[in-house]
Amino acid sequence: MAHQQFTGINAVLYYAPTIFKQLGLSGNTTSLLATGVVGILMFIFTIPSVLYIDKVGRKPVLTIGAIGMAICHVIIAAIVGHWHSDLSDNAAAGWAAVAMVWLFVVHFAYSWGPCGWIIVAEIWPLSSRPYGVALGSSSNWMCNFIVGQITPDMLSDITYGTYLIFGALTFLGAGFIWFFVPETKRLTLEEMDVVFGSVGTAQADFERMEEINQEIGLTSMILAHGSPAAENPKLQDEKEELPEVEHE
Repeated sequence: MAHQQFTGINAVLYYAPTIFKQLGLSGNTTSLLATGVVGILMFIFTIPSVLYIDKVGRKPVLTIGAIGMAICHVIIAAIVGHWHSDLSDNAAAGWAAVAMVWLFVVHFAYSWGPCGWIIVAEIWPLSSRPYGVALGSSSNWMCNFIVGQITPDMLSDITYGTYLIFGALTFLGAGFIWFFVPETKRLTLEEMDVVFGSVGTAQADFERMEEINQEIGLTSMILAHGSPAAENPKLQDEKEELPEVEHE
């Protein structure tokens, strides 16, 4: 959740009028219009994530979104660094930077916006889920506070360096997701325990689920249609290796 804030999304949302003015948009009406587009894009491009996140998977969406946001940051930094104070006299460059801000928002809306909250809610076992989600939410708002406090000074003191810093942090977020976060697409809570190493809990949950399925007659249906574990050989192997749990 910290990485979600350090993409710089709330720096854009909170200080969009200041950013657009710095990019050469003159007049309050034009600046506010550009800011309004940000909100519209956030709404529109969150919808595809809701529809396709279980088909595409969390890791690809988060990784592609982070890389896209980082590239937008780098392009904005290049434009601001090259033209700097001349942006007001170069409308094309200013609008190109604005377009990159909008594209940045698009990448966030379909990826880190919704997916961050999905993952933080599904990776915790039921016994500790309330605490895990609360911790994730707390870290999100703490980092949100930090970003909100430092962004004005960054924009005024280091100008284009602001975008380079957020771009670097976003690239790090992409690497973290790709190398350290397992895919959780279509996994049940029991299979999630296997992925995250809660072996004893996973074994007990598997056995309990099988007993319930047999009692209510769903075993044949599960075998006929398959489960995410059946489609994932790694999960099947890990399940076979789980030690038996004695029940009193």
